[in-house]
Amino acid sequence: MSYVVGFVIGLPMIGAMIWLGYYFWNSDRVLDSRISNGDITILSSSNFKINEVVRAPSGSRIEKVAQQIIPQIEGGYIRQKLPDGRIALIPATSIQSEFKDPAIQIDKQNPPPL
Repeated sequence: MSYVVGFVIGLPMIGAMIWLGYYFWNSDRVLDSRISNGDITILSSSNFKINEVVRAPSGSRIEKVAQQIIPQIEGGYIRQKLPDGRIALIPATSIQSEFKDPAIQIDKQNPPPL
């Protein structure tokens, strides 16, 4: 008797899961084919929510990047996160603030001809 109840409850649930899997797989496949064919009606369709449309070369991707302000710590140190995840305190005096453009440096021994 309990097997019958299990089949009555289990079979519809398994069928619903299989149908849901197929539905999402098929809608993803249809959307990919519409995008690859350049179907412009996707933009006005009520089935899809479009946040942003960007024209970019194939293979491009959009990433949201938040600018990070590096806080200064008392004592003249700047906190810097290293690639391996550790935090380093770098003395603020070791950071060079003078900018030199190598393209416009003048050789004092051989000045340019006038």
